[in-house]
Amino acid sequence: MKDLHEDSMWRAVAERDSSYDGLFFFGVSTTGVYCRPGCPARTPRRENVVFAFSREWLERAGFRPCRRCRPEMASPNSADAEMVVHLCRLIEQAERTLSLKELSQEVGVSESTVSRLFQVALGVTPRQYTDALRLRRFRAALHGAADVAAAAFDSGYGSARAVYDGARGRLGMTPKTYGRRGNGVDIDYNIAATPLGHLLVACTSSGVCAVKLGDDPKELERELECEFAAAKLHNDTDKVGEWMMSLVDYLAGRLPWPELPYDVRATAFQRRVWDFLRKIPPGRKVRYAEIAEALGAPKAARAVGRACATNPVALVVPCHRVVGKDGRLTGYRWGLERKRRLLELEGCD
Repeated sequence: MKDLHEDSMWRAVAERDSSYDGLFFFGVSTTGVYCRPGCPARTPRRENVVFAFSREWLERAGFRPCRRCRPEMASPNSADAEMVVHLCRLIEQAERTLSLKELSQEVGVSESTVSRLFQVALGVTPRQYTDALRLRRFRAALHGAADVAAAAFDSGYGSARAVYDGARGRLGMTPKTYGRRGNGVDIDYNIAATPLGHLLVACTSSGVCAVKLGDDPKELERELECEFAAAKLHNDTDKVGEWMMSLVDYLAGRLPWPELPYDVRATAFQRRVWDFLRKIPPGRKVRYAEIAEALGAPKAARAVGRACATNPVALVVPCHRVVGKDGRLTGYRWGLERKRRLLELEGCD
């Protein structure tokens, strides 16, 4: 069965793998064009790509078909993958949330089989896929809507309240602020010296939105400014103080790992990985494959690795506790030496 995790779909695009043609499509935000994976055109930058299983969803989002690869003529393949793609297209085109029972009846298999196939192919349940898709629609709708309520109803939420209750944490700011592309959102941050180098902690009113480790405080500050270019950044010791000191004390070996609230944007799969990482007790190491297995997506070890690599809140989401299949330390954004010292701090062998 074809792996339909985002990492695998991106690899298919980068390698122009035509065996994925008909299973999914990708749109390029800078050109407004959507293609099939095997398109011979120049490979776009990853950050400009959006994936979908139906052409109709991309066309509703404003993309037009590529004239070179003719994605409107692609046909799906692979029985199990085709079933998942078919259900994803139903979800993408439906005007309401489809139940697991309705999805299973559509393809004539049990609800547990539908859930299993989604977990294997996508790494998420049908409900999680629906929620992520609805949030993606909401993000797009916000930029053109007159108000939050209009965007909420257009994207499938029953009310504006449902957006504020369920989507705010995944947007990383209030829906109204997100609609202005982050302009005006206040982010407080501070930098402190620790035994592992300089530590930058930034937060919104909802939780920690960035944690960085490095040797040069100015470089850490520049990274923060790039990531939150449209926000109002305030270097404020008082507002960040309590969360900062919890992490500083932890790095100095004076306190156990602090379970701080975090406020970041994420795909459904990233959030599942990050939430799982927060359940790993200090002093224990876990392999990427073990996490994939625990999440019901045994073929998604590579996607788990990517979720760890893109974790924006080091320490708060303890990705340093994840190691390679042979138990050795693997890549860590803030350096393998820091990863080793963090594990030693927690008493890992």
